[in-house]
Amino acid sequence: MKFALLIYGTEDDNKQLSDEQEMEMLKLHHVLQETTVEKDQFIASARLDWTDTAKTVSADDEGKPLVTDGPFAETKEQFLGLYLLDCETEGDAIAYAASLPLQHHKIEVRPVGWCRN
Repeated sequence: MKFALLIYGTEDDNKQLSDEQEMEMLKLHHVLQETTVEKDQFIASARLDWTDTAKTVSADDEGKPLVTDGPFAETKEQFLGLYLLDCETEGDAIAYAASLPLQHHKIEVRPVGWCRN
């Protein structure tokens, strides 16, 4: 079954990490990637750039595309990145999420209805 591990945190907190703290955090991500690749469970991952680089595409009152700067919603936490994994069980996906740096992030585990890989 395919699962998305959606990573949320605050950009301000992440921008203030020292180089050493960021390297320690990235080590955990590298271990997750290596483990899931070895087990043929890895589909994809992405680390998103900061929200000030984002554009949101919606529709104007006439249904025509409208492009605005920034994310759609103002929130305390931002969507920072994701993993797509093919796990046997939800428990496996949760265990992978628990292996990430939870002191800096919250990880939402959600089944994926369709995914082409």
